[in-house]
Amino acid sequence: MRVLTPFIKRDRGAQTRAARGRLVAQLLAGAWRASPHAPANSAQELEEVAPLLLRSGAGGLAWCKVRHSELGSPPVADQLHQAYRLQSLQAALHERSLKQVIRLLRGIGVDPMLVKGWAIARVYPELAMRPYCDLDLCVLPDHYTKASGALKGVEGLGTNVDLHLGFGKFYDRRTDAIFARSRLVKLDDIDVRVLCEEDNLRYLCMHLLRHGAVRPLWLCDIAVALESRTSGFDWDQCLSGSHREADWVACAIGLAAQLLGVDVEQTPVAPRAQKLPSWLVRAVLRDWGIPFRSPRQVRAFLRQPVRFLTGLPEELLRHWPNPIAATMTLRGPLNRLPRLPFQVGHVVSRTSALLSELIGTSRAIQHRS
Repeated sequence: MRVLTPFIKRDRGAQTRAARGRLVAQLLAGAWRASPHAPANSAQELEEVAPLLLRSGAGGLAWCKVRHSELGSPPVADQLHQAYRLQSLQAALHERSLKQVIRLLRGIGVDPMLVKGWAIARVYPELAMRPYCDLDLCVLPDHYTKASGALKGVEGLGTNVDLHLGFGKFYDRRTDAIFARSRLVKLDDIDVRVLCEEDNLRYLCMHLLRHGAVRPLWLCDIAVALESRTSGFDWDQCLSGSHREADWVACAIGLAAQLLGVDVEQTPVAPRAQKLPSWLVRAVLRDWGIPFRSPRQVRAFLRQPVRFLTGLPEELLRHWPNPIAATMTLRGPLNRLPRLPFQVGHVVSRTSALLSELIGTSRAIQHRS
């Protein structure tokens, strides 16, 4: 019995995390709508999950859910309100930066495509609902070198630009076709190129899964894209590609249905959305029940060799591969089979890169000293 105690404690901890994650999902369900239903959460539950919402960037969105309800008055709601106000200011600054960067690139003959960020924030009823830090721009392969060189001039202006060559292996390699289907939308006096709505939903689904669905805001993006789609939405285009890729998209949409209450009954993915693997939903809720750590925070930790080595055991437990991200890394199916083989495979595939980065950091420190 003594041997089993640590496993029992760990299991109870996972259950607590999942319970908190469920509260997060309950509070955010429908929060992106212009007139959301009153939250079913209690003031005590809001206080419990508010730090998680703020840390994940969903504080402003949560404020829009509670502001006209009884939960809008407790002191903890003030933190959510402050997040909303800050995001309102940041949205204006990001729009100015976006216009500046697009003009710069078009001035050298490069027409970039914006993904995520403002491209999805603009679909929300209020820009402050959806914060973002970087400007994710995709360019054609022939334009990447020229665009990369031009963007070095804006690095010192407080503008973070994440430049992508095409759309990456998890999204679609047919870059020319995606650009051909794209459209221009107005931002004040400038046109911004964005994905067509079918490619946009597909991209959001792939992005969510690739990063383990650890951030509730990403699932809200999918919910917004689903509920704002036009009557002519082409599901065949959205679900094109291999059967496995189509299933990934269907599973991501299923998460939006099961956790955030999005109605997908009249869509081709409805049968799959109702029959998700139980581990998939549990994995999302458990990650939503702990403070979100951005990839930058993890990389910053890894670049401190002394801290990395002394805190390695704890960090290994904390960063045991997310089963969703591990499956996507190995391009596996989202079926009901155990995820351990994918998680082990993920560790093996990442170990060499991690050691290389650590060795490189150590050498850089030695050279500086």
